[in-house]
Amino acid sequence: MATNAQMNRDMARFPLGTATVLDDERTELVFTRHYPVAPDVLWEMLTHPEKTPMWWAKVRGQAKSGSSFDLKWMNIKDEGHGIESEWWNGRVMEAEEPRLFEISNAMHGRIRMELTPVGDGTDLIFGNVVSLPEEVVLMSLAGWHVHLDHLQEALDGKSVDWQHWWDDFYPCWEQAHALYAAA
Repeated sequence: MATNAQMNRDMARFPLGTATVLDDERTELVFTRHYPVAPDVLWEMLTHPEKTPMWWAKVRGQAKSGSSFDLKWMNIKDEGHGIESEWWNGRVMEAEEPRLFEISNAMHGRIRMELTPVGDGTDLIFGNVVSLPEEVVLMSLAGWHVHLDHLQEALDGKSVDWQHWWDDFYPCWEQAHALYAAA
């Protein structure tokens, strides 16, 4: 496995996601990414508990419609105190391997991932419908942008060293946040 120092830090290598206000309470965040792997390889990274910690979160549950699918965020600022985030309970709303995975989560609303084989790899449309204050939407866009960047690194065999995420990648999150604020 590579160290954080060997991972990408240029948050401009992928296009920016978008935010669309759906109503007074909900906003939809959407990202479109192309990953140079087959849909089944990408599916594993999105759904399998042994793969998701490489780029996203710890997962407990199964990628089957109706199953539980809980998340535990790993990029928590610990400062050496052994702090961990809580499990955020969720449920699989729809799972059609390796094409569609949609979950509902207590903290992050609805997350929908659509995979389409294209040429040498797979297009991913990542959507997240959230109920957040307007000022937090840009923060969420930047957060997902960085996580989806980490996904590319995970597909290349590199796993985030979460214990050092704040030192190594918070500046990348700030870079992504600035890109969204300027857009």
